[in-house]
Amino acid sequence: MPFHLSKRATTRNWRPPELKDRRARQKRRLFDFRYLPRESRRSYRLAFILFWSILLYFVFEKHVISLGILHERSMQPLLSDGDTFLVNKYVYLFSRPQRLDVVVLARNLYTEGQYVKRVVGLPGETLSIRRGQVYINGRLLDEPYVLGDTFPDHAPMQIGPEEYFVLGDNRMVSEDSRAFGCIPLRNIEGRIRPGKLFSF
Repeated sequence: MPFHLSKRATTRNWRPPELKDRRARQKRRLFDFRYLPRESRRSYRLAFILFWSILLYFVFEKHVISLGILHERSMQPLLSDGDTFLVNKYVYLFSRPQRLDVVVLARNLYTEGQYVKRVVGLPGETLSIRRGQVYINGRLLDEPYVLGDTFPDHAPMQIGPEEYFVLGDNRMVSEDSRAFGCIPLRNIEGRIRPGKLFSF
């Protein structure tokens, strides 16, 4: 028996061709203004997250910890040219550099780049260099980490307050306090501990 659709059913499902084309175009539309408020809120949230992420990164890198790359041979054999290290930048907010600390410093506040040296002389001490060895307050400083002798000789000098005498471990090639004098505390950016993942 043949099946025939009623006129009502046929009329209900029928749509004009122009209406179907209009709905198809709406589906293909890339941007719908009905969703503009929702998209705007999402953009604001993303911008907020991005802003604070960048701000926290720079604060963290400036005052907490940062990554450094050595571009000199003055700390051999402890560190070689191209070695990477983490710099603990907040440690000296709560304490002062100690003798034999390996520190990252700026030679002065107007030069770019980082220097890695070892703290040898502390504030108020008298330091001298005689016959390739370092003396602190007249007593010989034991330095098993040094590569080569310490030259030239240096007459006894008193280190000023808030200043530090720093030397590289590779004394034959290092440019350090023998050349540019003592370093003020404000020029010391932080401490590193080679061989350890975290310099805390």
